[in-house]
Amino acid sequence: MVIHLHPTLKPILLPPQPWSSIMKFQSLDRNDRGRCWCASKRRPSFRDALTWPETYCRKYSILGNDISGTVVSISEDSQSSLFKPGDEVCGMTAASRAGTWAEYAVVSAEEAWSKPRSLSWAEAAAVPLSALTAYQALFDKAGMVPPDFSNTHGAIRSRPGSGREKKGRLLMSGGAGCVGIYAVQLASLAGLYVVAATRSRRRDEEFLKGLGADKVIEYGDLIKSSWTYETIIDTVGGKGLETCWSLVTECGTLISIDSASYDFVRRHRESGLASGKVAVKALFFIVDPSRTGLEQLAKALDSALLKSFVARVMPLADARQAYMYSSNAPRERGKIVLVPQHSRQIHT
Repeated sequence: MVIHLHPTLKPILLPPQPWSSIMKFQSLDRNDRGRCWCASKRRPSFRDALTWPETYCRKYSILGNDISGTVVSISEDSQSSLFKPGDEVCGMTAASRAGTWAEYAVVSAEEAWSKPRSLSWAEAAAVPLSALTAYQALFDKAGMVPPDFSNTHGAIRSRPGSGREKKGRLLMSGGAGCVGIYAVQLASLAGLYVVAATRSRRRDEEFLKGLGADKVIEYGDLIKSSWTYETIIDTVGGKGLETCWSLVTECGTLISIDSASYDFVRRHRESGLASGKVAVKALFFIVDPSRTGLEQLAKALDSALLKSFVARVMPLADARQAYMYSSNAPRERGKIVLVPQHSRQIHT
């Protein structure tokens, strides 16, 4: 696959798109009035961006899903649009559509939300896809009850030793990754006992416990533990996902978002890895844009209950270098944010 910068025409809104708007993204300046996209910092996630099963079916595709920017126009057919020109918004496009590594992009109302006031443009662009994936995994797919983020007194992070009764054990495989850092925070806010699995406990323990993890464990130690978990969320795949079958309770939930594991349920049941776990709810999913989830995340961010992490900000023209950096750079937290500086778009 080849990534290159290519000039293209500004997108237009067609009549059959009654709830759509065009967003404009510009460069960051000293007053932080920029418009940003983001590329994932960690290797598994940027691989996912290129290998999701249903994405990028066209010959030439514009990459990217996360966005933050300003509405410049709305569909003429919108009778009561949620947004108007000049509104500051952020969000994510659907996995099958992408198209945000550009100066302009068409975004539906379901894909956008008002930019949290507490976040910079870069921080806002780093949130939607990863945080919404974590939100949907926990509260939509696993069936956990989300906390009331509008009640800052009721949604207090349940930290180790806080005395709060835990509602069950969650294992987050890939706890220090782009999705994991939000899943750990959200699960802690929901009152779960959170165990974060990572490659290096020495490197990540203090950071993850600061986000709300009760325990941090290395992947190699999971199989040695006698613990079981009502819910397991996997972002790593491979041998680690195979191990999860022995760790999930008989009626528990096992979720993977690793792109290479899209058919893991069938493969693992056929190979016998899931033997004796017929009642386990096991699934792979790709996040869908959701205003409900995005609005809840915005409340959590503005209430300082949820943190956003930006590894570094780079020009959109350096997208290729951003991919190389995400493969080889030291382990920084969060995402690389791309900032456009010219009217060009990134294609594959």
